[in-house]
Amino acid sequence: MIRYLSLFSGIGAFEKALDNLGIPYELLAYCEVDKYASKAYSLLHHVPENMNLGDITKVDEKALPTDIDLLTYGFPCQDISIAGNKRGFVNEDGTKTRSGLFFDALRIIEHCKPKVAIAENVKNLTSKSMSSIFTIVLESLDNAGYNCYWQVLNSADYGVPQGRERVFIVSIRKDVDDHSFRFPPAIPLEMCMGDLLDEEVPAEFYLSEEKTQSVIRHDSNHPGHIADRGGTCPTLLSRDYKDPKVVICL
Repeated sequence: MIRYLSLFSGIGAFEKALDNLGIPYELLAYCEVDKYASKAYSLLHHVPENMNLGDITKVDEKALPTDIDLLTYGFPCQDISIAGNKRGFVNEDGTKTRSGLFFDALRIIEHCKPKVAIAENVKNLTSKSMSSIFTIVLESLDNAGYNCYWQVLNSADYGVPQGRERVFIVSIRKDVDDHSFRFPPAIPLEMCMGDLLDEEVPAEFYLSEEKTQSVIRHDSNHPGHIADRGGTCPTLLSRDYKDPKVVICL
């Protein structure tokens, strides 16, 4: 059974993936600063909230176990994403940004030495503008004793009808790495967004007619957006209702 430590846990997407694949694991602890996400995590994964390590900056890595098989850490993207200010890891005053919490994950990885550590973040981490930041990530993990394999994956290539590109970094401890790791090949998409939408939705969840019309445009002249029920949905942003070019699948 995999001995597993979860950082920046949210509601536990990595954990749900393990469940969906039927991979048994023992959760050693999870780490989530948001109290609502922590409550949801506890309910979804049937674990007590006292397993939550809380604020990662206050976690004493020396108190954590060192016989860990898997550690996951989807560290914050706000200062890396094209939707943010792209400050990187450090503010102008020298303090860590939210994305700079990567270093707290690194601190824990360096002490616990999991066999495998998996990070997920926005595609922009691999862009030219973030090349120095991405280099820091890869070199830091290399210095910590890991071989890193990374690739930008799109959820639409793995069974989910949504175009959502994210970079995944799989770090395997050098003493256990047999260099056989490969990212999985894409699979055919067999569903569209219409297959997942609820048929009956309570009225309180509906947008006003004005806002509905501002986010829906059935127009095939907008490449990359959805013009019919048979396609995929683009990644939706909180500000999308302001953008008349965004198209969603009905």
